[in-house]
Amino acid sequence: MVAAVSLSDGGRSADDVPQPADPSGLTTPLVAPESLLDVSELGFHIEPVPFLVANGDWAIDQDRQSAGVRVFGGDSNGMELQVEVYYEGRPFELPRNGTREPVTVHGLPGTYIELSTQGGGGHAAILAWEYAPDSWATVSAGWIESALPSDLRSKMLGAAAAVRPGGEALRVPVRVGTMPASLPSLEAAHDVSVAFWDGDWQWWLSLDDAIHIHATAETGSDCEGDDGSLHPASFTYRGHAGCLVDGERIGLSLDEAQVFIDFVDADPKPPINDLKQVLADLGIASDDASTWFDLRTALGG
Repeated sequence: MVAAVSLSDGGRSADDVPQPADPSGLTTPLVAPESLLDVSELGFHIEPVPFLVANGDWAIDQDRQSAGVRVFGGDSNGMELQVEVYYEGRPFELPRNGTREPVTVHGLPGTYIELSTQGGGGHAAILAWEYAPDSWATVSAGWIESALPSDLRSKMLGAAAAVRPGGEALRVPVRVGTMPASLPSLEAAHDVSVAFWDGDWQWWLSLDDAIHIHATAETGSDCEGDDGSLHPASFTYRGHAGCLVDGERIGLSLDEAQVFIDFVDADPKPPINDLKQVLADLGIASDDASTWFDLRTALGG
């Protein structure tokens, strides 16, 4: 059963006094790992409820963990929501603008904010609560051009109420085989994520703020420059066709996936041959998620 979530008004009657936190919700802070290699599972999960469907997306970075759900039914049908749980002590600030209302999640005070761009051309919403001392969690709905659905707030409150401690083991479809000394260490990688788009998986690994490895089950893609220009295959490496955007991006067409490295912000630029080696040595699992790699194995631990 999902614990009750209620809106409160600005008054402070006896009924409005916050109650002790519901023990079924998040109450213990998530502690940041020293390395992504130390993460075997998410620190939370989203309890199944009739109007939410997990979309399989998740991410881990230096400040938080996140997972995605899709709304099923009602005016918000099909909307994607992102649940983020911050590590203890990691900074979080609510938007300063927007229309806000106080809420409670598992007996804890929180805030719901609806945002609009200047001129009203875009709309978004965020719900945030402090689930433990100096530890925050949020549910957010990304920017859309139309007005926010009338039931979005209640759906987001329901998603917040469904957040529970403990998560499933993490698996990724890509294993890093080689990491030359010219590139940042895998132990110090900044973030990793898996998402799904039109049925195809997408995988990202940021080695630091400047170098990012990306793989997709959608094969045959060209390299796309930062200006939107497309760069078709222009070389072959170990029998794999490759594309290159000078100083920005390199890609290889493997048998099971298209793989890329973005390095536009890297200074100095890593050797191109080292980038080719990293891409060619990536191990790609099948589409069956049961064959995917745990993070320590995927990152060469």
